[in-house]
Amino acid sequence: MTEMNEEQGSGIVGQKSQRRQPLYLALGAGLFLLIYFLPPPPPLIVGDDAIVLTQAGKICLGLLLVAIFYWITEVLPFHVTALCALLLMPILGVTDGVRVLAADGTVTQIAGVAQGYKEIVRMSFGNDLILFFIGIFLLSGAFTYTKLGTRMTLKMLQIIGTSTRRVILGFLIMGALISMWVSDMGVVSILLPIGVSILRQAKCEPLKSNFGKALMISSCWGPVFGGIATPAGCAPNPIAISFMQSFAGMKITFIDWMIIGVPATIILIPFGWIVLLLMFPPEIKELPLTREEIRERLRELGGLSKPEIGTMLIFSLVIFLWVFNPLLSRLSHGVIDLPISYVAILGGMLLFLPPFRVLNQDTGGRAISWDSILLLMASLGLGMMTYHTGAAKWVAVFFLGGITSFGPVLLIFVVVLVVIFIKLFLASNTVTGIIIVPILISLAASFNIHPWMLVAPAAFTSSLGIVLVTQTPTNIIPYTSGYFSIVDFAKVGVIMSVIMSVLVTLVIAVIGPISGIYAF
Repeated sequence: MTEMNEEQGSGIVGQKSQRRQPLYLALGAGLFLLIYFLPPPPPLIVGDDAIVLTQAGKICLGLLLVAIFYWITEVLPFHVTALCALLLMPILGVTDGVRVLAADGTVTQIAGVAQGYKEIVRMSFGNDLILFFIGIFLLSGAFTYTKLGTRMTLKMLQIIGTSTRRVILGFLIMGALISMWVSDMGVVSILLPIGVSILRQAKCEPLKSNFGKALMISSCWGPVFGGIATPAGCAPNPIAISFMQSFAGMKITFIDWMIIGVPATIILIPFGWIVLLLMFPPEIKELPLTREEIRERLRELGGLSKPEIGTMLIFSLVIFLWVFNPLLSRLSHGVIDLPISYVAILGGMLLFLPPFRVLNQDTGGRAISWDSILLLMASLGLGMMTYHTGAAKWVAVFFLGGITSFGPVLLIFVVVLVVIFIKLFLASNTVTGIIIVPILISLAASFNIHPWMLVAPAAFTSSLGIVLVTQTPTNIIPYTSGYFSIVDFAKVGVIMSVIMSVLVTLVIAVIGPISGIYAF
């Protein structure tokens, strides 16, 4: 599952010097003041409508730009930046005048700091996505602490054999399969020690071995590719689904997502494999590792433990409920209609219960990254207010209004390229999705375009950062092994990003209309 532990990754790259921190903070404050005191721009005309950037919308954009600047410079931890923006919005009047639906069904306007603070907290931390991510963290922890992922990877090596080309393909496939349901950080943590062990046994030298470069980069790419297959695969996925429900009134089911996501993942794997082999042709054809040695490692793990069996059963139940919930809802006439967050937290809680007791208080606590939870939920509030103040609509028309004259396929391709470009500057999949999705939903509404046709390419591409090592912690961990350089990663990443843009565009453009989710 793509990039949940974003704070850990930024820490691995290195902290900004203390001398630069005051300068960056001051530059951010100056940027906000400049935007705050700028005169309001003239209205944008779309048909008979005049789109005005209000003062509240202008302030919200100012906070968003400062947050992006702090995220890029890493002057503050990601979650601290997001929380600061959340706290400043009520004080600066961003929330004033926003219409919200009360518990009794009436619509009221927010007024004052106290009500604004309560509503922005409700919009963000009151969202059921917080339970979804906690459940996903716990399910990911089960794979890590039970060695089930290690066992699956060794089984894969036993099946595919010792050809170096097939081993690279196997790492791509295994990384993608596990990453559909598990945090990418967890998947990389499983693949890395096995890959390094293989390379050392083959006497592959760091930075010199093409096989070493290809295998370690495949440890990044496999999880990244798999993260777009399901809503559980990546942090921006459920956030995009939530925004579609909140802003566009459209429910994207687990199956709706998989109809596009799974084919996209499947088609990326062979192309990624071919690119790696062409760019880094392995200098050895066979590993000096026999099937018997792989079997010996599996014997050392012993038989399936009770926690491993429990993990497999609970995962199977969670996947079944996610995939077949629409069918269960129809058969039960709506009595059983389980949100994906309910299923995720249900699976997480079952991990603590007998007879399996996969997790305990200690391992469960270590499995949850609260920094990432804070980043996700606080950033969600920032995205919500960007939409509600009308700032997202104004930005959408100002910067992207011209692309609406493009044909459907070109339109999707441009959205993919825009998101890939944004990802070069933001080391957070979550933040990328939260910034771009409300803007695209507003753009779709302004020009009568089906919102999913714009949001789908953005959502799928938000986690596909494979050009810079620093784009996601999923890249950073294999990089620390020392087998490839930043230039190696960027060189092959640029080529694959171009291919990936075309492939994702084709999958969305072809399967979307065929599936009936939207029509051109």
